Amino acid sequence: MRTVIVGYLLPIMNNLRTRIKEKRDQLSNDNVDRLGEAIFRNILDSNILKDKKRIAIYYSVKNEVNTMQIIKYLWTKNKELFLPMIKLNQLMFGSYKSGDSLSKNKFGIPEPTTRTEELITADILDLVIVPLVAFDSDCNRLGMGGGYYDRALAFKKTSSETSSPLFIGLAYELQKVNTLEINSWDVPMDVIISESRTYLL
Repeated sequence: MRTVIVGYLLPIMNNLRTRIKEKRDQLSNDNVDRLGEAIFRNILDSNILKDKKRIAIYYSVKNEVNTMQIIKYLWTKNKELFLPMIKLNQLMFGSYKSGDSLSKNKFGIPEPTTRTEELITADILDLVIVPLVAFDSDCNRLGMGGGYYDRALAFKKTSSETSSPLFIGLAYELQKVNTLEINSWDVPMDVIISESRTYLL
């Protein structure tokens, strides 16, 4: 694992975030739909969802890989779905059922209106589907920079129960880079699925 000094890494990662987000933002609505459909098909072909009951998934915004088709499919399979919520600067997960109302958080991302005492943490989930800005073929992930997911998923780096939950990143191939420099607290994905490939840790 590569570990670098934070002060050196920060401007490099911020520049990379800006560059990749600009490329993603340039996708047309038709391309977002087409690529999202291909990613959805790759998810189904992988059979990753088959034996998973409690699943967290993000609500896509700003040309992220569209998750609504996945969400609707999972509802038809009677999966228990959860969306990420930020409470007291921590990422937790609230139940999301068909017809539930959502409200936007401070980042403009829709999230459930679940009461704090009803939120759950990632360690009791079977699968966590995670957004990302960039990734490499080793399943390293670059997020938005807030560290919310890394903190929420950090337990898996020290847990003996390494098989659960499974962490899956969704991305377009245009978000792939040759190598991501990582810090000791960065949590890799078990799987990253794009429109053309499935990457395994």
